[in-house]
Amino acid sequence: MKSLPDAYLPLLAFIRPARARTDVWRVFLVWMGFEAGFAITPLLVSPFIDDRWPDALLEVLNYAGFGLDLIIILTLVRLLHKRGLGSLIGPRPAFWRDLRRVLLAVSLVLLIQQPFDLAGDAEFLTRAPLGHWLGWLAPAFLAIALQVTTEEVYFRGYLTQQLAAVDLRRRVWLVIPSVYFGFSHLLNGAGLAEGALWAVWAAMLGAACADLTARTGNLGAAIGLHLGNNLFAALILGFAGQPGAGLTLFVLPEGAYIENTAGIAALLSPMTLVDLAYAALGVLVMWLAARVAVRA
Repeated sequence: MKSLPDAYLPLLAFIRPARARTDVWRVFLVWMGFEAGFAITPLLVSPFIDDRWPDALLEVLNYAGFGLDLIIILTLVRLLHKRGLGSLIGPRPAFWRDLRRVLLAVSLVLLIQQPFDLAGDAEFLTRAPLGHWLGWLAPAFLAIALQVTTEEVYFRGYLTQQLAAVDLRRRVWLVIPSVYFGFSHLLNGAGLAEGALWAVWAAMLGAACADLTARTGNLGAAIGLHLGNNLFAALILGFAGQPGAGLTLFVLPEGAYIENTAGIAALLSPMTLVDLAYAALGVLVMWLAARVAVRA
C-alpha cells in the first residue's frame, strides 16, 4: 500500500474504522441508497409544504430536508458496516475544536472579503428588512449546518474513509469524491456555463475539505470551512426570483449575470473564465485560512 506524506498521517487513524469492511458491494449499496434517498426526499416532503409560505421558511425547510438524507446515510452505514456517526467524524474533542477554529477563521476572511464583492454591484443591490433577516438567522444557521454536516459525513467521511481504506493514493480518496461532489452541483446553475461553474467550484471546495480531513484526522475542519462558505453564500447575497434569495440580506435583480446562463459559447467566454478564476481564488483563501486555524 502506498505510503502517505507526513502531513496526511492523521488520515490513517481516521480511516481505521473503515478497514473492517471494505467490500465494494457495501459501498455500492450505500451509494445507491444515498442517491435514491436524495431523489425521493423532496417527493416525500413536498405534500406537506405550501408554496404560499414565506420564501424564508421554504428556504429553511429546504436545507433542513438534508436531515432525512443524514438519517439514510447513518442507517445504511450502521446496517452495512456496523458503525455509527462517531466513526465517521473522528475523535470528538478534536472535531469540535477544529470546527470552531476553522468556522471562525473562514468567517473572518469572508467578512473582510464580502464588502469588496458587494461594492461592484452596489448600485443594483436592494437590502432585505434587517429585522426580517435577523429573525431568520438562527433557524437558517441550524438548517444550513444540517445540510453541510450531511454532505461532509457522506463525501469526506464515509467515501473518503472507505476509498482510502482500500487505496491511499490521493487520486482515489481525494479526487474521486471531490469530482462526484462537483457533479452533484451541476444542475444548480441556470444554464450550461453557470452549471459548469457550480460543478468546478464544488469540486475544488470538496478537494479542500478532503485535504483538511486528511491533515486533521477528523471532519471538524471540513465542516467548518464548508459551513462558513455556505452561511455567507446563503445569507448575504441572492438573486431576486431565484432559489436561495429568501434568506439573503442583499438581493441583486434577476438575470444580473445572464451571460453565464447561455450555451456552449458562454462556457469559454471571458466572463466565465474570470468567474472560474475568482472561484478558485476564493476556495484557496478559505483553505489557507483553515490550515492556519488548525496549524496543519
